[in-house]
Amino acid sequence: MDKKVAIFLFGRPASGKGTQAKILAEKMGFYHFTTSREGKEYINSHDDEQTKRQVELYKTGKLFEAEWTTRVVLEKTREIIKTAKGIIYDGTPRTLYEAKAVFPEVVKLLGKENVYVLLIEISVDEFKRRVEKRLICNRDSRHVYIRSDVFTPGTKCPEGDGVLETRDLDQKEVLQMRTDEYAQKTVPAIKFIEGLHRVKIINGEQSIEDTHKDIIKALNL
Repeated sequence: MDKKVAIFLFGRPASGKGTQAKILAEKMGFYHFTTSREGKEYINSHDDEQTKRQVELYKTGKLFEAEWTTRVVLEKTREIIKTAKGIIYDGTPRTLYEAKAVFPEVVKLLGKENVYVLLIEISVDEFKRRVEKRLICNRDSRHVYIRSDVFTPGTKCPEGDGVLETRDLDQKEVLQMRTDEYAQKTVPAIKFIEGLHRVKIINGEQSIEDTHKDIIKALNL
C-alpha cells in the first residue's frame, strides 16, 4: 500500500477499541495513537501552566482539557505522519471541540479517501461484564487482558515489563464518570464526524478474532 492512511476507531469504554487498534497497528505497520499516552508523554516534556493542569485531571479520571488535547493531537499528528505508513486513532477525538479541529485537519493532510471511521458497538450489559474482568498493564495501557486462571492481578505483563492490575479508572465512581463523559462529550464528536464522513458500525460483542475480521472487511485496504 503506497498511500498514507488514518483510521479513527471509536467505542464506549471497554468496547475493545484499544485491543483492535493494537492488532491493526501491528498488522499494518501503522502508528497506534492513544490520547492518554501521547498526553502523558507531552506532560513529561512540557512545563507550561496549561500542561500542568492536566496532571490533576488525569489523576481523577477526567478527560484532559479539550483545547490542550487538540494542541497535543495536532502537533503529534503532524510529526508522526511525516514518517509513519499510517495512523490509528484509538478513541480520538474525544470531544466535539477536538473533532471540529482534528478531523478536518487530518482529512486535509491525507485526503478524504484515505480516512476511515469505525464505531465498535457493545451494549451496556456487555460493557459492565467486561470492566469487571479486565486487567491492564501498569506500564502500558494498550496491553489489556481478561481475568482468568492465567491472568490475575500481579501477573507479569506478557508484552512488557509491567504487571497486570485493576486500574483506578475502573473503580465504580471513576468508571461512571468516564461513561457519562463518553455519552456527553464523545458521542457528539462522533455525530459531528458522521455529518462529514461515513462511519461504519462494527459489532464489538463478537470474539476478538471475528471483530477484527469485520474491521478488515469494513476497511477493505
